[in-house]
Amino acid sequence: MYRYFLGAALLLSAAARAQTAPTASVLTQADKLTTAQQYEAAYALLDKADPQNQQPDVVLAKEKLLLSYYLISVNYKSFGLKNLQPGETVAQLRGQKGPYSMHLLDIPKELKRLQQKSPQNYALSKGLGDYYYQAQQCHCGERDKTDAQLLALVLRYYGSAHAHGVGDFMSYYAVGYALLMQKKPEPSLAAFEQSIALNAEYPTSHYNLAFAQAQLGRWADATPHAQAAYRLYPDPELKADAARLLGHLYLQQKQPAEAKVALQQSLDLQPRSYASLLQLLQLAVAERSPTAPELATRLYQLDPADDQMFVDIMDTFQAANQWTEAEAVFRSQLPTAPKTPAAQGLLHFYLAILNMQLQRPKEARPHFLTAQTQLRKVAKPDNPMFELIEKGLKETRP
Repeated sequence: MYRYFLGAALLLSAAARAQTAPTASVLTQADKLTTAQQYEAAYALLDKADPQNQQPDVVLAKEKLLLSYYLISVNYKSFGLKNLQPGETVAQLRGQKGPYSMHLLDIPKELKRLQQKSPQNYALSKGLGDYYYQAQQCHCGERDKTDAQLLALVLRYYGSAHAHGVGDFMSYYAVGYALLMQKKPEPSLAAFEQSIALNAEYPTSHYNLAFAQAQLGRWADATPHAQAAYRLYPDPELKADAARLLGHLYLQQKQPAEAKVALQQSLDLQPRSYASLLQLLQLAVAERSPTAPELATRLYQLDPADDQMFVDIMDTFQAANQWTEAEAVFRSQLPTAPKTPAAQGLLHFYLAILNMQLQRPKEARPHFLTAQTQLRKVAKPDNPMFELIEKGLKETRP
């Protein structure tokens, strides 16, 4: 009897080796095709090796290929692939019409089915986490679920995988991201830190770790990670965001010189960044820098019909008790301000307010009158600005 069971064990081991070797070979070949951007060929190879989706490693390879390199998708269940030509990229083609081969794979259904057969295979849990994270990010599948529900599924499946030692830098990053979205910055720190430990060159883990620490008021801890994100991001827009975050961190640490450098770096990358211009203006006004009028003008010119812009500029100069300087900035825009009712009405309205603050009722009155005429064309009668205009006209009546 003993020999019978030993023989059976040996036969099972041999059978397992016979299955594993071909599977490993197929996965290796598929990886080579993927590296060569032959995505359709890679998927065809995987599907031929496991057409019924019975082998977890092959199904997970299919999932990775589809989610990473699809060009179009239908409900995140059917995916279009293509063998790319030299010079073509997925980023360029995604969402564009084209002759793509479509592949139907209900990823969560297949992975959950395999989980029932292999409950100890936690790579399947990670695969489910990968799927729900990507679905939440692209908003192109699982339309019956809210963002909150998708994030809960991300945490559930990645949590199971991580608890059993299965994970990578992106899965830990996704956990941190999900916790941040749930307004839980404190527990997100460990996930981002683990992501960085696994891949210190991924800038978004550094950025979000800095962001989480900033939410907790840990400015000094956040600073080196914001610096790393700025250094590592190749994309100018993302690099600008990191520089702006770094500027904010320096401001919180009472380091205006360092903040100015970081914010200027952000502005150089994003010349029309409202946030960077406003923070640089606040620094310049506080220092009584001669660059303040230029910065205020650049902020104004982003959208001369934006009421919030006028408020922000006024608040900035008011904080430094520089009413005359604020009035001069707005007055300098009169010759070139757009002739639209909103732009003209707002500019004259705030010039009237500033002149009243400076106790110049005579100068304020014509601005109130012009503001009233122009704003009546675009604002509702119950707009609070009309009450202030009426009050100003009464107080400035000759």
